[in-house]
Amino acid sequence: MVKMRFSFRHEPNDIVAVIEGPEAWVKHFAEQIGLDGDCGWTMKMSQQGQESNDEKTSEGPSLLPGPTPDPSKIPAVIREIGSFDPSKNLESNKPPPLDEEELRSFISEMPEPEIPPDSISNDPLTEEWLRLVLAIVVTEHGISSMLPETIASILSERTSLDDIAVTIALKRLWVAGKVDKILTEQGEEYSPSPSWIQVYRE
Repeated sequence: MVKMRFSFRHEPNDIVAVIEGPEAWVKHFAEQIGLDGDCGWTMKMSQQGQESNDEKTSEGPSLLPGPTPDPSKIPAVIREIGSFDPSKNLESNKPPPLDEEELRSFISEMPEPEIPPDSISNDPLTEEWLRLVLAIVVTEHGISSMLPETIASILSERTSLDDIAVTIALKRLWVAGKVDKILTEQGEEYSPSPSWIQVYRE
């Protein structure tokens, strides 16, 4: 049974024609409508899967693209079963501990942060102090989150913020989506959103 199917696209010069049927008929019809040579291609259709299976058998195994793999170039990592300890070198991958005294001294010499003119915060100065401290520890010390008590200690020489005031301010920022809350063994730590501290990165 001869089958013929056409599918058209919106572009006037971009037409896809799919012709199904006996090979001689397909070639004849393709020549009639100009689908010869560079205009398209033909593909044999298998009859109940027999032809395609015969072709695969006669052609042999298919070849993968690229050079032949060379196992000798792959470094061998040999371990005894059960000898790998995933927690062995965790300490070496951690950032160095934060020197709170040094950071406190550094903050004490900095000018008071400027409040953005478009700020809608209820306590913009506290927010800018928190943003400044978190930006410094993330970008300069590689520490991704901090406890409220640690932040309050670092700001103790510049502000009157205590642990409770810093915690309340951080919870407001968390509700606003400017910081993330992380539960650790020491308690709730806060990590700044990258977009929130971008102003200090620049």
